[in-house]
Amino acid sequence: MIKKSIGITILGDSIIRYKKNNISYDWSKELKNKILKKLGNDIFFKIKSIHGINSSNLLKVIPSFFTQIKKKDILIIQIGINDSWHYKSLKGLPCISIDIFKKNLSKIYNQCKAYKFKKLVFVNYHKLLNNRIEVNKKSTNQNLKKYNKEIFLFCKKNNLDLIDIDKLTKNKNLCLSLPDGVHLNKTGVSTYSSIIFKFLIKTIYEKKI
Repeated sequence: MIKKSIGITILGDSIIRYKKNNISYDWSKELKNKILKKLGNDIFFKIKSIHGINSSNLLKVIPSFFTQIKKKDILIIQIGINDSWHYKSLKGLPCISIDIFKKNLSKIYNQCKAYKFKKLVFVNYHKLLNNRIEVNKKSTNQNLKKYNKEIFLFCKKNNLDLIDIDKLTKNKNLCLSLPDGVHLNKTGVSTYSSIIFKFLIKTIYEKKI
């Protein structure tokens, strides 16, 4: 148990929470259950997962979402995978270019400071099973790798915490079977929630918030 109540906010895309054939694949829910079991009921969660959202979309969501949050101790953000997709309709360009993505990360960070979150944590992404060749003639994993790298560099530059899923789950299959091959399977959900749980417990007990 802990001596004070703590608010944990989770915001991002459908890697956090995904539903297929009435089955939910939700690392945030599994994480919440683990945290509450370990620390008791004085932990307050606010979770928002939006299918298909990219970093530019996220910036539009932030004001209305952040104003709903009372306890702003820890904010976990997972964003970038939808930025990395390359579309024929964009003539081979990514949904959100690396340069704009970098600027968006800075804007997200500034918004988090403006709304007075005590601790911002980014989460990057796992290796995809669906490693199709996109219209820029590179695979989805090659394209996603660039965005994972930018998240890593941004966190390093700004002394922010990164839960480096990319590094911690190398060569593990965490994805639903093809043709999906992107969203988490049950193993992926368990792996994400366990990694993030360990980070949060360490953070809370070491009083880094």
